[in-house]
Amino acid sequence: MGIATGMNELIQDILSSSEERAEEITKIKEETSTLRQEAVDMVKDFSISRGETSRQLRRELAQSNTDRRKGVMQSRKNAQSLIHGFHDSRRESGDQLRKELAQGPKLLVQNERKRKQQVGKMLDAFQSSREETGAELRKDLAEGKAKMKLEVKTLINGYQSSRQTMGVELKSDLGKDRDERKADVEGMRHGFRKTQAGVRTDLKIASDAWREMGSAIRKKTSGGKAAPGVRAEMPVEITPNLQEKLLLIINQHTEGITLSGVAKELGIVTIVLGKAAKVLLEQGKVRREEKIYFPVTK
Repeated sequence: MGIATGMNELIQDILSSSEERAEEITKIKEETSTLRQEAVDMVKDFSISRGETSRQLRRELAQSNTDRRKGVMQSRKNAQSLIHGFHDSRRESGDQLRKELAQGPKLLVQNERKRKQQVGKMLDAFQSSREETGAELRKDLAEGKAKMKLEVKTLINGYQSSRQTMGVELKSDLGKDRDERKADVEGMRHGFRKTQAGVRTDLKIASDAWREMGSAIRKKTSGGKAAPGVRAEMPVEITPNLQEKLLLIINQHTEGITLSGVAKELGIVTIVLGKAAKVLLEQGKVRREEKIYFPVTK
């Protein structure tokens, strides 16, 4: 009965260890899914930011065009005002000329000279004003165009720099997460292979013990003769040193710890601790709630 009970406990420990590994793999899959969703959200935020930057650039370009149109309209108004003034002055000169013609030839000659002088001065002033207005208009247009080009170039460079920076950061974050996930998966595979090798060793030991038990039974039933070809080896016993290590680690974790957690700290497979944990429970040195072991406080 003691061997059968030990085998049942051994099988239960194996199943418990498999369930814990399955839970850990499920958690890793959920974390990977969360990281992937965060990367998708980051790309969406980058697209939204790029759209907002484009809209802001179009608004600023439209505002610059509006200011330039206003400057051109104002220059046109100034030129029209000068032309209207010239027409008014010409009409006044014509009226004055007609009055002088009515007064006589002599006065006509005198007034003609004055009129020519006035017209010459007025034409010179108009020409000078037109040149100044044209120069100012060309200067304003050139400055507005240069300023608009500089602003557009600055905005485009800033947008390109921001986009490149965000792209580099995004690639770096994705590469870092990918490397970390690869390292975690490799570590998990290494641990699984190590645990698998330990489980195979334990199963081999259990198989040998089972054959040993069958040999002993056949020996008793056959009158003291052992079956040929079967080795008569003693089953593996749990050393007091392993019990002491298990008890020490459980006492260090007042919040409780599972046998798989103890196995990770000791660097061994969980199945080896089953019999030692049972002995500690029977001696009353530890207590267990489901799969968690707690130290016994006195």
